[in-house]
Amino acid sequence: MPKFVRYRGVRLNQRTIDMIEAAEWVCGLTFVLTQGSYNPGGVQGSAGTHDGGGAVDISLKDARTGMLFPRVRRERIRNATRQVGFASWVRDPSQANWPWHTHAIAIGDRELSPAARDQVTAYKNGRNGLASNGRDDGPRTWVNVTWEKWEKAHPNWREPFTAAQYAKLMQEIKTQGAATRQEIRRQAIWMLRYSAQTVDERAAADRAFDDAIAAGQSLEQAIAAATAVLSPINAALLKAAKENG
Repeated sequence: MPKFVRYRGVRLNQRTIDMIEAAEWVCGLTFVLTQGSYNPGGVQGSAGTHDGGGAVDISLKDARTGMLFPRVRRERIRNATRQVGFASWVRDPSQANWPWHTHAIAIGDRELSPAARDQVTAYKNGRNGLASNGRDDGPRTWVNVTWEKWEKAHPNWREPFTAAQYAKLMQEIKTQGAATRQEIRRQAIWMLRYSAQTVDERAAADRAFDDAIAAGQSLEQAIAAATAVLSPINAALLKAAKENG
């Protein structure tokens, strides 16, 4: 019998839960889960991908207002799940009778359904995992990542963010292309404050940041908008932020 637990209202195994929490850590968001694993026949449009383990759907709407997240946040959620070892895509109502969501399959899960295994193969082959077999429209940077590889590379990811980690991220920025630099800087600024904030503050900061980007403002303006709704950070991290630009 598969081992699973009830987690945020859905069924998941522990490996998938760990991956979800790591993806949240990567992008600084708390996900709302709309469908989990071990749900045979639960949603007709899922075509069997959620029958076994390792499958999860993540809402792309604000739980408080019901509004669709801006594109930058939708892509940030998809990218974060890919970074930790999910085959994942943004799904929208134009593709089938389903709401906006990120559909994610945990690569390497031993209890994947046959349909989920097929989707992992499609992901690795650059396809969208749907019956249309269209092109994957997301970044291909993390195609060969598995949960085990990511966790090995980030052994202390559950620990509070430190000034040293911030400095390391700032150094990494210098070796990346422009688009990736923005992503890393966003991650660094967010994680700098993450553990000191309440859930409501983090949600407000995310909305402020994404709304600014969607409005065409600069990265610096977006960071300022997020910062305005956050509590002050501690002196050591503030000092590190100033020293690293």
